[in-house]
This record gives sequence, structure tokens and C-alpha cells, in this order.
Amino acid sequence: MELAQHRNALLLITGKPGSGKTTLISRVFAELKKQTRISTTGFLTEEVREAPDRRSRRIGFDVVLLDNPDIRAPLARCVDSLMSLSPRSSPRVGQYVVNVQSFEQLAVPCIQSVLDKLNTSSNSSSERPAVCVIDEIGKMELLCPIFAGRLEKLLARMAESQNTILLATVPSPRGSKDSRRGIRLVDDLCTHPQARIFEVTYANRESLVQEIIQSVLQQFSGVMP
Repeated sequence: MELAQHRNALLLITGKPGSGKTTLISRVFAELKKQTRISTTGFLTEEVREAPDRRSRRIGFDVVLLDNPDIRAPLARCVDSLMSLSPRSSPRVGQYVVNVQSFEQLAVPCIQSVLDKLNTSSNSSSERPAVCVIDEIGKMELLCPIFAGRLEKLLARMAESQNTILLATVPSPRGSKDSRRGIRLVDDLCTHPQARIFEVTYANRESLVQEIIQSVLQQFSGVMP
């Protein structure tokens, strides 16, 4: 996973559960979408609850296209949930059954579209740079081997391009004295010399929006048409 050494091609957002990672990355995406000189694509992971009230029990997660929030697919459901849409043979993470096929059908095309752009790119300054947004790269998502494979291909192709940034959320470290996440690909991303990690907290989540946007614009300052 060799990326160009003079820029932050990997912008990673981490933080404790409930700290606002998904909200933060969706706000950054919305602001970047206004930048007509930048191409954006990606998906969010949203909680699914028994009722609209946020105090109701969480029963799973959906993945949602950022370009079209009406398009969503189940990522995981509680084992005891009546909404469980996954076959009995599906893998589990904790109390959740992961619907690998459903996730694959929505998430993989997002990465593939960026790969296709990179494969036809001439690295010309007339081409719009791209930001690929992934919320998140974690245990559930990496149970999909095709997703993991496409992600590694994207990282390899980014090494040859100045026009692409991966903006993603990742789990927080396992402990204050252990910076690892216990997930090989995620640990590789977080320890890469061209990764910049933003830790979101209740205190800084407002200011981080502009900080991340400015980081993206700075990386693309020499390649935007």
C-alpha cells in the first residue's frame, strides 16, 4: 500500500461510538458537494431503530448512498429482530447478523466508480479530483471480501494518482495504551505515513468540519481545474 509520500491521501475519522463520526462525515460530504471542481461519491452507515424515537432500541444498521439517500440497503440486524433480512448462514458480529450480499450490492459500486475513473485518468489538471467517502471501514464491512478487495485495489491505484482522496471513518483504538484496532486493513490504513487521523469528540466536532474540508482542498490545490 504505497501512496505518494508528499500528501495525505487518506483522511481517517475516528472516535468513540456516539461521538458523531457519521454526522461529521456527512456534513463534510455536503460541503464538498458544493465544490463543482471536485467529484464526490460514497456511502454512510446509519442506525436502524424499532421506532423513530432515538430512545427506542437499535436493531441494526443500513448503508445509504450519499448521492441518493433514498437508496439504502441493510448491513446488519439484531439476531432477534423481526426485520432480520439475512440468511441463517450469514456471519455475525456480536449481536448482529451481517447481510454481506446486500452490503456488497450497494457499497462495491461506489468504490468501483472511483477505480474506473482512476483507470481512465491521465492525471491531467483538467480532470476533476475525486473524494471517495466510506462510513465506515470496520469489522462488519470487511466481512465482504469483494469490498475489501476493491478497497485494496483503490489504495494501490491511488499510489499512481494525485487526484484521489479516501475519506473514511474507522473504529477507535482498543485502549488508551493500544493504538491498534485489531482489524488488519484498518490498522494498515491508520499507520500509513500518508494517513491523517481526525479524532472527533463532543468538543471539536463542529470545528472539524472546516478543518477536514480545508485539508481536502489543500491536497487538491495543484490539481483542481
